[in-house]
Amino acid sequence: MQPRRPWRKLLYIKQEYPDDYVDDTFLMELQKNTNVRMYDYSTVVMQTAVVTQHISSIMVFIAVFIHLYRGSLTGKALLWCSSIFTVLGFVFWDILNMYLRTPEQRVVRLNLIKGAVFFALLLFGLSPILRTLTEDTSSDTIWAMTVIFFFVNLAFHDYSSGNLTNIRFPGSVSLNAAVLAGVLLASRLDSNLCVFAFLSFALKWFALFPIFRRYLKRISAAASMATTLVLALVAAVMFFYISRAIAMLHVFSTLFITFGCPLWLIWVQRYKNEIHGPWDEARPIVHRYFH
Repeated sequence: MQPRRPWRKLLYIKQEYPDDYVDDTFLMELQKNTNVRMYDYSTVVMQTAVVTQHISSIMVFIAVFIHLYRGSLTGKALLWCSSIFTVLGFVFWDILNMYLRTPEQRVVRLNLIKGAVFFALLLFGLSPILRTLTEDTSSDTIWAMTVIFFFVNLAFHDYSSGNLTNIRFPGSVSLNAAVLAGVLLASRLDSNLCVFAFLSFALKWFALFPIFRRYLKRISAAASMATTLVLALVAAVMFFYISRAIAMLHVFSTLFITFGCPLWLIWVQRYKNEIHGPWDEARPIVHRYFH
């Protein structure tokens, strides 16, 4: 009886072995965790801060509406404060770009100012219509739809992009959801001035402020982290006069998401077990030759 020929890892030849046969060298090509990325705690904290920044900004926006709705904040005061902080933001942006500004950046800034003026005039003319937009809709429905839109805004927000010039998908979905939530909330205010001030604040807060936060993150990690802490503190203080329980919950959730979740992610990385071997699907290598 002739001995069997050695097994070869070839599918196109007939061999004297069953189809599921493997020899002793099969596991020699086993590789573990070759594509696993090891995370650094400080880097993950900085990336997570972007999420807590946006959550805090939504909390601040809701708190502003509640104070307007209760009458503890006037539309005139909100309009002046939002306008002053917007001007200060542009001044701060220009100071930092004093030696780096290009003609293209001037055009972008000029187009941004033109768009802001156009939307401000449009909102001022539409304020009476928007104030009475949902008169026949119950407040419970408005609150429920607002919560849904804010969840959409939170889910589709552009957390990873460094885009500083325009808003792209999926960030456009997030912005539209925030504006719709703002329109629904504004329809529950009692004066045209409050509606105009609140919606202009919504456009600045959800369209311009995220771009400014990305800019801070690009130039300074410390400035971005400081912005995170300031936003969380402002949201907690504004909600302290509305609901102390929500204010404390926001503080603890911010600390957990910013500092606890990165530590949790790094801890569970030790249990990750990704294996690669000869059983994986073949990946064709395509060579391109340029003449």
